[in-house]
Amino acid sequence: MKDVFISYSRKDSAWVRDVLLPNLENHSFSVVIDYRDFKAGSLGVEEMERAVEETRHTVLVLTKNYVESNWAKFENAMAQSQDPGAVKRKLIPILLEKCDLPPRLEMLHNRDLSGDDPQQWDLLYRDLM
Repeated sequence: MKDVFISYSRKDSAWVRDVLLPNLENHSFSVVIDYRDFKAGSLGVEEMERAVEETRHTVLVLTKNYVESNWAKFENAMAQSQDPGAVKRKLIPILLEKCDLPPRLEMLHNRDLSGDDPQQWDLLYRDLM
């Protein structure tokens, strides 16, 4: 089982590819990300489902773009349905920018990476252990 599946809006892909992914992999986390790990010719929905099921955590990159994305909503709802009481902490939300979150995501504690605070990064690494 891998450590992390990254759920994000494609509009935020530059930050995910250039900042988040290298930071996680440089801290020895095994990561599943769509553009690299989804199998060619497969259905995107099935690949999302596989990624959520085969990872310990789904990291949500919360932005206005994410909240407005139907695909992102599908990914996080699928992950949340596997751990509705947040006992296993399947969903790990990170706030990349201030945005209005739906109540089911707003109730979860998040890591605020909007200011690139090293302490928040360290807490995220701890959360993913």
